[in-house]
Amino acid sequence: MQRVGVIGLGVMGLPIASNLMERGFEVIGYRRSGSPELAGAGGAVAAAAAEVASEADVLLSIVPDADAVTNVVCGPHGTLTTMRPGTVHIEMSTVDVGRKQVIRDAVAETGGELLDCPISGGPPLVVARRATTFVSGDQAAAERVRPVLDAIAGPWVYTGAFGTGALMKYVANLLLAVHTVAAAEALALARRGGLDLELVQRTLDDSIGSSAIWRQRGPVMRARTWSPAPGPISTLHPILGQIEENAAATALPTPVFSSAKAVFDKAVAEGWGALDIACVLDQIAGVSALGPAPEPARPGQGEQDT
Repeated sequence: MQRVGVIGLGVMGLPIASNLMERGFEVIGYRRSGSPELAGAGGAVAAAAAEVASEADVLLSIVPDADAVTNVVCGPHGTLTTMRPGTVHIEMSTVDVGRKQVIRDAVAETGGELLDCPISGGPPLVVARRATTFVSGDQAAAERVRPVLDAIAGPWVYTGAFGTGALMKYVANLLLAVHTVAAAEALALARRGGLDLELVQRTLDDSIGSSAIWRQRGPVMRARTWSPAPGPISTLHPILGQIEENAAATALPTPVFSSAKAVFDKAVAEGWGALDIACVLDQIAGVSALGPAPEPARPGQGEQDT
């Protein structure tokens, strides 16, 4: 049985570790603040990333930002200090590809292989094994850890050369941002006109104008249940910045995405980061997601005589 080392046991890493154990893998994990949850589930808890690397056959990390990735790999107590030659490191954090490429080169110099494997889908989808992992880098290395990739969170797809996984994540999150704001705008229009929002939802769920976001987040928007947040804005927002930078670097105009990002930017500026992405409905409607629900419009309200 392979032992998988999981570094980063937060809202994504912990359910990933649980999925691995459910599929029969031993897990040793590390989190700076400790993880009694992993220990309680039967995993081993290490005192440092270096300890994880010394005892694991396969490494997996999912941490908040590029600085954290650099620290857990290249830091004084990082995986490079103890990693065995031939080890495959599945790196799942969504960070700048240039920064991750530098880390990949450092891993290669010590005889290992780092794969760029961002995941699309929040914790509920990981638990349900419906999240998709975008795997990029050395294809032979990906094949060597296929059983681990199969067990992480759901389906995975090999996207090609190192960094194409991140690009696929950018494409997915561009659509997520745009569709979320579009759904919010459509529901705000319906509410402003006094339509029955449940009727609107039901009528359009299977229409040509529908989307997964419309079906999943439409009911959340109608109920204004922003918390607890399965998909907080604070998780999505940094990725939107990466998408913006990538588009600028390739001189790609993104008028629709830029408009959607501006809505999320304003939500973050107003302190809504911990709320679910669906709360942008209130940005469109001009009310506060932190306040009480607005009065519903009366049927016909907002219509103009012609």
